[in-house]
Amino acid sequence: MNVDLDKFKKQGYIHLHKVIPADVLKETRSRAIALKLKYKNRVGEPRHNGSGAFWNGLELASTLDPNLWKSYTSNFMYDISKLYLESEPYLFNDQVVVKLPDESFYFDPHYDNQFGPQGNHKTINCCWILTNMPVETGPLSCLNKSTQKYDLLPANAGDIVIIEGIFVYVQLCYVFF
Repeated sequence: MNVDLDKFKKQGYIHLHKVIPADVLKETRSRAIALKLKYKNRVGEPRHNGSGAFWNGLELASTLDPNLWKSYTSNFMYDISKLYLESEPYLFNDQVVVKLPDESFYFDPHYDNQFGPQGNHKTINCCWILTNMPVETGPLSCLNKSTQKYDLLPANAGDIVIIEGIFVYVQLCYVFF
């Protein structure tokens, strides 16, 4: 894995290519799609975890499928998280976002973790790319801190895009199947 902390700090994000082990990728993708299919008709219903209601994405997804916890807390993710946080990681939230075929589902530009842990905490988002996201289907797009322009990030299954949790606006973050 190519580590470029300076580039990450300058841009506010970094695109890591082919870092999710194939077996973990396959299992996580399968579980993410199964969760989406299971809960897709419950959007707007009350939920005891997360924001308090189901939406098109599933925050705290490992509470709905505890096996996802193994993916999020695997050794390779611990190493990546520790490296880019530059400290011991603490998992604050886990989320599954899947866009089904023919589903109208769009993220407006936004930033995450503004309501996260308060104080001297650095946060990052690790967006696992579970299926290919070419330009034609709507790739991830991140605001580059140094240029103040959005960078399109076509990505392939097995990639991870690490994004500063508070400062970088993100749009179009989908997992397609």
